[in-house]
Amino acid sequence: MPASTAAARPHHRRFSGYDYSRGAAVFATVSTEPRLALFGEVREGRMVLSGFGETAEAALLEAAAHFPAIALHAHVVMPDHVHIRFHVPPGLPDPVRIFGAFVGRFKQFSQWRIGRAGGPARIWEKGYHDHLCLSRQMIDAVDRYIANNPLKWWLMHGDRSLLHVREPLAAPWLPPDAFWRGVGRFEPQSGRKLVALRVSRRIPGREVPGVVETCVKGALRGYCYVSTFFSPGEHAVYRAVAERTEAPMIHLRPDAIAWAYRPTGLEPQLFAAGRLLALARMEATDAPADRATLLWLNEKAREIALGAGGAAAYARFEGGRVVW
Repeated sequence: MPASTAAARPHHRRFSGYDYSRGAAVFATVSTEPRLALFGEVREGRMVLSGFGETAEAALLEAAAHFPAIALHAHVVMPDHVHIRFHVPPGLPDPVRIFGAFVGRFKQFSQWRIGRAGGPARIWEKGYHDHLCLSRQMIDAVDRYIANNPLKWWLMHGDRSLLHVREPLAAPWLPPDAFWRGVGRFEPQSGRKLVALRVSRRIPGREVPGVVETCVKGALRGYCYVSTFFSPGEHAVYRAVAERTEAPMIHLRPDAIAWAYRPTGLEPQLFAAGRLLALARMEATDAPADRATLLWLNEKAREIALGAGGAAAYARFEGGRVVW
């Protein structure tokens, strides 16, 4: 191949359409082979490193020091894998080779030191898994994922009661025309007032913060929102209530809740705190949510709230302003 052609080809690993010489935020996972739990254990949602785990973390920090162009922003050492988010600056020659060498140096340092300390002759699986973070939102999501990983591990492998799938979930406040599957320890009999929440997609983005503030104030007054949290406005309310209050929520999911349920996003924190109840119809599938399903769930949210002596709130945009 002519040198000029090779030089013009963008550097890439997983994403062939991206030129890594522009700079990149990378999320990488390195796993032990064959999933050896060498690095410690998770207790009460916190990672407690073993001696090998401390060695692995020290090797990661040392590898980062050997590659000053690579900025290590977030990491967590788990029992059998390590998550890393790092930044590759723009203008590096052959950036994919450089960040591959960074991960390789980490594996080399940790393997050599753990082996000398009596550990296995081979620790790591071949290669590593990497994802390109293409937006600030994705970077924030990855950082939350890394920070919450020990808690998520504990939910799934430690205190299994926190993610116990109840099927069928029978409760007097649930509409009787469907069988329900539920996850979470929160029970609406906690004295909070249930409020079915629906926020129209037609509300302009500039008006959403006002809707969020109104809902946060309601949560602080003792409201428990029941919603699909599907529209952009509803999702914004979900995040704000989760992060700024101690209020519980009931999430009506259009998709299925599998027996091997894996919490995502803010769910690990909310489940662990007993602040979230996820509900889905037993016959639900993982097919994309359609309008008919969401409208049906909105009606079920209304029935749940009113049946428990609560209320229904619908924020929409009329006459140039938000009305409830």
